[in-house]
Amino acid sequence: MLKKYIICSLILSILNFTGCSYLEVISKEDIDKKEYQVDFKLGLICVTKDYAKYQFAPGNYYIANDTLYGKGAIIESSTGFAPFKGSIAVNDITSFQQEQMDTGATIGLFVGIIVVGLVVSGLILSAAISDDLNPD
Repeated sequence: MLKKYIICSLILSILNFTGCSYLEVISKEDIDKKEYQVDFKLGLICVTKDYAKYQFAPGNYYIANDTLYGKGAIIESSTGFAPFKGSIAVNDITSFQQEQMDTGATIGLFVGIIVVGLVVSGLILSAAISDDLNPD
């Protein structure tokens, strides 16, 4: 009986580590029209005209004089990541991506996990009580 409680609590604790976030894709045209600005407090992924992806951690990049300067990594499909330190002309960048947190969805997920945990605990408890009251 104790094993069921331990297993259920472990499953619920693993699910609590999940959060809701999404990558917001920002086109270069949006930045040129001043409809969106890059948030330098967040990480940045940029895609260039030759389809190379560069990833920068928060605080490791800046934009000055139509050039992106930074220290990060090149995302390669075959080998994974390769270190990068240098500059990229903004004219060579086709899109930017920044990860945004969705607080409402995260709260909903957390409340849902708690409700499922309470239901499962209630079912286990009622099965235990039923077995005690009606022994075979």
